[in-house]
Amino acid sequence: MSDQQEKTPGCHNLTKDGPMVFVKHLTEYEKYRPSYTEKGVEMVLEEIMLPKETSSSSLKYEILELGAGSGKLTELVAPKIPPGYRYLATEISRDFLEILKSKSLPVETATVNASNIPLPDNSVQNILCGTCLHWFCKDEYLKEMHRVLIPGGKLISLAYHEDFDVEPWTMEILKQFSEACEVVGPSRLADVTSPNNWEQLKPMDACSYSTAAKRERIPAQGIPSGIDSVLNYLNTLSIYAYLPDDKREAFFDRLKQIITSYPGVDPEHVTVPLGGLFDVFTAN
Repeated sequence: MSDQQEKTPGCHNLTKDGPMVFVKHLTEYEKYRPSYTEKGVEMVLEEIMLPKETSSSSLKYEILELGAGSGKLTELVAPKIPPGYRYLATEISRDFLEILKSKSLPVETATVNASNIPLPDNSVQNILCGTCLHWFCKDEYLKEMHRVLIPGGKLISLAYHEDFDVEPWTMEILKQFSEACEVVGPSRLADVTSPNNWEQLKPMDACSYSTAAKRERIPAQGIPSGIDSVLNYLNTLSIYAYLPDDKREAFFDRLKQIITSYPGVDPEHVTVPLGGLFDVFTAN
């Protein structure tokens, strides 16, 4: 199969799945979501490029990326992978995948739901997740990832998370999160990610399919300073994406007012404090 050729999808447009909420904010997501630090990418590459499995005749890919989105991590990792490594980048949204494919990266692509990966058993050396593993911390996904990994294969996660509780003014965002949850309602709350992605990885600790091998806090790249940059970033988060347009605009107008008038805060230099997370799990 040549680069950029899309495989037969294992699943089509599942609009009720949580990650699909981002589709209506494609432009904002690609423009305002942060990238990854050089250190984080180096850590991913070190894990991937340890001696690879050669004895399994069923091995199809050295790297399977799930939830690749618009390719923010893919575009940093793929060009540094040695020749001979096979890389399949997958995403549930065809719209996001089109953005990724437009970057002309040396990867194959497929529209895939992580609960139904169209690959044989024991056919993947490494699964890579860029700020998306928290979406997959449910048994149906974990079981499927374990199925396609070779024995001893790795699930590698590089992510960033918001540290909204580190400064008084950012606590206002946490308060607004609670209000937004009430507006979104219980039927959607299961799809909304909390501000702390590491907390959402707790199911991995009790998972029988894998064992935690590494877990480190690392620096995150961050976003540009300024109140507009902060609001644009928040617009890409799941809780705000689920709000009706008029409600979301009202929330942002009020938040902008609060931050602009907050004592000791310069609206031109505020930013969302971000931290990085690096996890490696080995398939049992």
